[in-house]
Order: sequence, then structure tokens, then C-alpha cells
Amino acid sequence: MKTAAIACIGSLLLAVPAVAQAPAAPPAAPAWPADASGLAALGSTLVAEWLQAIAAADAAALERIMHAGFQRVGYDGMCDRTAELAAVKAMGAKAPKVTDLKATRVGDALVVSCQVAMEQTVGGAALDSKPASRIGVWVPDAAGWKLAAWASLHMPSPRPAPGAPRGAGDPALNEQGGAMVMRFLEAQRGGDLKAFDAMMADGLQVVNFRGQKAKSDLVEGASRVKADPPKVADARATRCGELTVVSCTLTMGQHMGFTTLPADPAPFLAVFAGSGDGAKVIAMANTNRPK
Repeated sequence: MKTAAIACIGSLLLAVPAVAQAPAAPPAAPAWPADASGLAALGSTLVAEWLQAIAAADAAALERIMHAGFQRVGYDGMCDRTAELAAVKAMGAKAPKVTDLKATRVGDALVVSCQVAMEQTVGGAALDSKPASRIGVWVPDAAGWKLAAWASLHMPSPRPAPGAPRGAGDPALNEQGGAMVMRFLEAQRGGDLKAFDAMMADGLQVVNFRGQKAKSDLVEGASRVKADPPKVADARATRCGELTVVSCTLTMGQHMGFTTLPADPAPFLAVFAGSGDGAKVIAMANTNRPK
């Protein structure tokens, strides 16, 4: 009898349905700082983490930081996420020092420009370690802040011709990205300042041979610059959330008073919020410079 009773109780226990546990809440994206000083502090932290990972050639840290659609542009051309991991190992970078950092929020993206003095070797030869402009764009997601784009104007003198893009991308998206860049540059060259201004977001930042610039600088410059028709080649476009990151090789001579940018092919980067005709530029880098 006791055995039968125990068996019966066991059957009843097995028949009781398990209490369903609520699924764990997904991790939240990092919070935005409340003011400009908070943005600057955040930008400083993110840039330091990125440069330290580069200096240490820390593949695990680099993979954690870079967005899946990451692109980097330098004097040597474009690298996607995979190519950047390989490039960092041969970069020989060390002792980064950051100054003149500026951080702006544009929608759900953080744009940071700065000057970086860093020791670096290319093919066994040391580059000039004087400060040079950098720009990066980060987006928040559940895994933290992800770097969508990075551009460096640290380069040898004279600037060599760029190499082929190290990353294929999607052909249809590449074509769309190239058209977006052309539309923006044609507005600049044509002197349509209203259209040119409307294609840039407030908070936009730019790095070029003149240093770090803002939207107002570009609008003013467009009224005084005489530019050749732009030619865009090897466009590569990736999506990082709501951002479209476009790199290309740009040939576009420009004349600014007594200064001339030669019509030499040079790597170019533009980051757009959105895609298509309604997209706005939030960050830009032009590696061309006077000879």
C-alpha cells in the first residue's frame, strides 16, 4: 500500500505543469549623455578605447568595437571590418595622443573628430608622428557602442596613390552609395547652396587638409570654391543601423584662392543618416591635399 501511495503521489507531481518563467529582458542600448560635456567625455572614452586596441593590435577588442558594416578610410584606401583586422597587425601603431576632440550627436549617431599624434610604420618606414585629423562615427546597440566608420588623414608626404578597396560589399548598395555621394558633390560644385545646406545634418563634422570643420564651414566654402566635375570610382556602401557609410576614390580638383587641391584620385568617406534622396550627410573625410 505504501509503495502504491508513493507511486500515486509521484504521478500527481509529474502531472503538475511547470511554472513558465518570463523571458529575460533583452539588454538595453547604452544611454546618451545629457549635455555637451557628457558627449565630449563619451567621445574621448570611445576614441581612447579604439586607439588603444589599435596600438595593442588587440583583435578581440577590435572585433567587439567595430560594427558589422564598419569601414575605415585612409590615404591607402578603404578597409572593411575583416581587412581592418589584418591591417592593424602590420600597422606598428603606438603611443596615441588625442587633442582637439569635438563630439556631436546627430540623431542616433555620435560623430567625433580629433587630432591624433601617433607613431606608425608603413612598409617598415615610419610616418611623421605630428598630429593629424581623425573622424569616427559610433552608433549604440544592445552590445554597447559600435564604431561604424573611421577616417585618418595621417599619411606620408607626398601622398601616394590609393590602393584598391579591401572589401567587396553589395553591388546594388555600392551603386546607390556612389550615387548619393555624387548628388552631394554636384550640389557643392554647382553652387546650389540651399540644396547643399539641406543635404547636411546639423552636427555634421568634416576632416580635410584644413583640419576639423563643421556644416557652416562647408556652406561658406562652397560659395568661394571653384571645383571640377567630381568623378567617383570604387564606391563601397554599407549599412550600420540607420546609417549608410560610403567610401570611394574621388577625383575632384578644387581651387580656393591661392590654394589648389589637385585632380588626383584620393580616398573619400561620407556617412549618411538614411538612404536615397532624403539622406543627410553627418560625417565626411577627404584625404586629398595640396602638393
